[in-house]
Amino acid sequence: MTTIGANNNNNNENNKGEIRDAEIQYMYSPSRWSHRMGPNEVILSHVEACNKGTQDSQWVLDCDTDISYGDTPNQKMDVYHKKSAPKKGCPIFVYFHGGYWQIPDLHRQNSGFMAVPLCNAGATVIVVGYDLTPHVTVETIINQIEKAVNFIIKLAKERQSSGVYLSGHSAGGHLAAMMMKSSFSEYDAFDPEMIKGAVLMSGVFDLRPLTKTSENDALRLTESEAEKVSPMFCIKDIAAHSGHRHIIVAVGEYDSPEFRRQSGEMEKSLRDHRVKTSYLDIPDVDHFNLVDKLVKPNYLLTKECLRLMGL
Repeated sequence: MTTIGANNNNNNENNKGEIRDAEIQYMYSPSRWSHRMGPNEVILSHVEACNKGTQDSQWVLDCDTDISYGDTPNQKMDVYHKKSAPKKGCPIFVYFHGGYWQIPDLHRQNSGFMAVPLCNAGATVIVVGYDLTPHVTVETIINQIEKAVNFIIKLAKERQSSGVYLSGHSAGGHLAAMMMKSSFSEYDAFDPEMIKGAVLMSGVFDLRPLTKTSENDALRLTESEAEKVSPMFCIKDIAAHSGHRHIIVAVGEYDSPEFRRQSGEMEKSLRDHRVKTSYLDIPDVDHFNLVDKLVKPNYLLTKECLRLMGL
């Protein structure tokens, strides 16, 4: 089991640069901030919750798995829908998993946990997989996700969907935010108007601090490269395509101070650029059960996802 945000650095207390990096490492180690349990235990609990919730979804719902949108084995998606329910006109809720773009314990195959309450309310849920660093770059992952969203837009048009809603947790929140800036002009679907909103759950919107952490062993980003792939530096582009969208930014009460700061600054920047936003500071949850609880229909974030889709 891999601990997300574990500190693998050897720090020299006499070196101010390394001390500063150790502090950044701690701030960007979400597993160290849980109020419920220790770092390794909270990760194990999260993965188990993802596994169980996804198994329940595949048992209860219709599920088309392993749909390829690209050339590599990880470029696949799973589509969930309520059994015997009409698909025409349904909103499509798309989820990108987290794991700092590199953690193999979190993947498409265990990220359908939120599907039951959303599908029962009338949505189609699509979970998207992607390749991980260091095998590919963050920029390559963004390009893969853009290809996947184009595939989904085409499906939405075929089904006369009421809209596509992108979501993601942690690194997945970053990927969902990056899709808000795309015109999809390089792709045949070429209709960003189909994307009606997004739910950014405890996302990373400025990747520059990660260049000073052990996560960068896999990410291999320079600070300038990190800026290029950071949604916080694409706000004008996001706003240019999002006049018709509603973007929810959600964070947990017991998330790390840096994740909370980034979520707050992202929402404010979008709002300052006249994008319709909602900011959800969800009480009594940490970075992980923020999304674990999406299996519950009466959970605040579940209800807000349904409200966003008009369900």
